[in-house]
Amino acid sequence: MTDGSPQMGNAKTCILYIEDNPMNWRLVQRLLSQAGYDMHWAEDGLKGCEMALALKPALILLDINLPGLSGFEVATKLRQSASLKGTLIVALTAKTMRIDRETALVTGCDGFISKPIDPFLFVGQVEGYLGGHREHLESGREGAALRQFSQQVVEHLEAQLRDAETSNQKLLDAQGELERRSQNLSRLLALSKEIIPIRDVVEILRRVLGQLRAGVRLEHIRVYRLHDSGTYFYGLELNGEDFNETPVLAVDHPQAAWAKAISGGAVLAGGSLRQSSAWEPGVELGWWGPRAQGFFLPLPSRSGNGELWGFLTGDRLEEPLQPFEAELAAMYGGMLQVSLENAGLIAHLDETSQALGTSYEGLESAYEALKDAQRALGAQNQKTALGGLFLNVAHRLEDPVQVLKVESAALSRVMDRPELPALEEREQCHVAMARIHQAISQVDSLVKAVLRRAGQGEANSPQWLHLHDLVQEELELLKADGILPLDLPVTVNLQASRDLLYGVHSDFAELLTHLVQHALGGQPRQLHIRSWGGQRHFRLEVEDDGTPIEARLLGKAFEPFSELQQEAPIEGRLPGRGLPACAQLMHAYGGTLQIQYVEVGSLVRISLPMD
Repeated sequence: MTDGSPQMGNAKTCILYIEDNPMNWRLVQRLLSQAGYDMHWAEDGLKGCEMALALKPALILLDINLPGLSGFEVATKLRQSASLKGTLIVALTAKTMRIDRETALVTGCDGFISKPIDPFLFVGQVEGYLGGHREHLESGREGAALRQFSQQVVEHLEAQLRDAETSNQKLLDAQGELERRSQNLSRLLALSKEIIPIRDVVEILRRVLGQLRAGVRLEHIRVYRLHDSGTYFYGLELNGEDFNETPVLAVDHPQAAWAKAISGGAVLAGGSLRQSSAWEPGVELGWWGPRAQGFFLPLPSRSGNGELWGFLTGDRLEEPLQPFEAELAAMYGGMLQVSLENAGLIAHLDETSQALGTSYEGLESAYEALKDAQRALGAQNQKTALGGLFLNVAHRLEDPVQVLKVESAALSRVMDRPELPALEEREQCHVAMARIHQAISQVDSLVKAVLRRAGQGEANSPQWLHLHDLVQEELELLKADGILPLDLPVTVNLQASRDLLYGVHSDFAELLTHLVQHALGGQPRQLHIRSWGGQRHFRLEVEDDGTPIEARLLGKAFEPFSELQQEAPIEGRLPGRGLPACAQLMHAYGGTLQIQYVEVGSLVRISLPMD
């Protein structure tokens, strides 16, 4: 092997190929790697110079038509480095004119290979240069080659100058766009601060939609919101400083269904909107003009239930919305939605606070009247037991009334503040309202139950009954009457989809009392009361975790005077004495009563037809 052999001791000959076309590189790399050379690649002139200084290769294959620095400029730069004095530079060029080859030689190349390369000759050409072959410039041709190189450098500089001017103009345009965006965002931020204390819905709409129309240069703009009934969308169109009502849109309208299917928070405009199925119907509804550039912004509910809170529509006569304008419209739409929801929440809190104040006064009066009634009833010998019940109820009412006092006062302090409550304060308001509602429900249940027990609630006349409400009321009364211990945990889970039944209140009150007394007979640690069922049946279960009942005793649990017939259990307990009465009552209503065997405690289930 000659000096061009790729093997130099134990090291491979290093070759650097500076080429911007990956296909050319892969061809050269495959040919020379198979011949045993150590190949490296740089895709532009600057990177090629850096790699050449780092690798100090034996040979640099140099493409002439490179982006940035041309191949001639790269060769000139490489020849200025003393560390690369012994490196060969061979130009690979598709330029076959004599002056181009001479320019390559005058800029520092040792030779040139024409493109496209011949795969059968290429390795031999490379080895020839590594073996000592060189190209030489003819005498007297240096001046012409230098002039050609100078002209190419000037043309290259002019092209770079033009690119720089174009890039500078693009930067100026981008800077102008950024300034416009910054101004729009500043106005949006200022508006968000301005509308925080505003409670008037119309004023919020006027400010937000007016600024959106000006910022995006809209001719028309409309906003639609889902009505509280959930059956239709009602719309307003901003006309100057005033609003005009638009025809309502039913929730099952094709346009409403189309709006719900669009990805929430994404503005639809330009060709995407014109090509959609909603364009022509939107023109008929006046959402945008037939020759205008329209836009559509759905506003999904923030509860995450997949429903549509509302949407914005509008148009303008100029070009379609630019991406930033679409983003800006989406931000205005989101701010409008949040502002209106907050205004509604504050208004609701105001109304709730006033209503709670009135309710508290009424409850306080009812509480005092109940105490007076208790004292009057207690004085009557024939109603001694009822008077004791009223006394227990009065004691049960002290805690919820105290809750109403404390939570109403706390809620009033929050509502008296002029600014919007902070998030944690709003959460405290929700907790306070929940406790107030629970207290009111507890008071209401006790009062209704006591009135029926006192003969004022038509408890013995057939009427339409809500069984869920009856269960809640009677449980409170059982606690007040001392039948159900206050410290016994009772889990109530009423999930039946239908609980309205025509019957006598006292029948079902007696039924629930017997079921609870049966459960208490096992000395349980807790009770579970639950309901379920569809449109045709109502099922109620009372389960306890007390002493179990032997399986042999369950068969006679519903027979009259069963306690006289049953033998004493070896272990465990007897079924409750009131279960036979419960079975007779269920028979009268066409229902059934079952008691199931469980290893711990007992489970009694009633089933009532609802037809």
